Amino acid sequence: MSMQNSDFYQAEEYLKLGLYPQAFETFMSLEIGNFECTFLAPCKMALDGQLNESQLEVLFHELERELKNKNPQAIYNYGVVKSHFGDVHKATELLQLAMDLGVAEARGALSRLLLK
Repeated sequence: MSMQNSDFYQAEEYLKLGLYPQAFETFMSLEIGNFECTFLAPCKMALDGQLNESQLEVLFHELERELKNKNPQAIYNYGVVKSHFGDVHKATELLQLAMDLGVAEARGALSRLLLK
């Protein structure tokens, strides 16, 4: 995703202003259907407690799709979020897969999860 993207800047502005629903919508529209989507920004919002239950459902639905597509970075981000929310079983599975798919930081995240 190009950082020159005005929608990306708009989403960042929404985030700074605390307009989380608008930020989420805009970040998601940048990710869905994008070839190299990682869902990093929406995942960060989830970690920061800025998403409500229905937004999390939407995010997880899209991440499940990326899981089927074997998208390494999206799977890693999904694992980190699941770990944050205490779903150890799912997080372990996701981080293991991300590691197998070559995401370097997945090993550290998996170790931290398993050491908890």
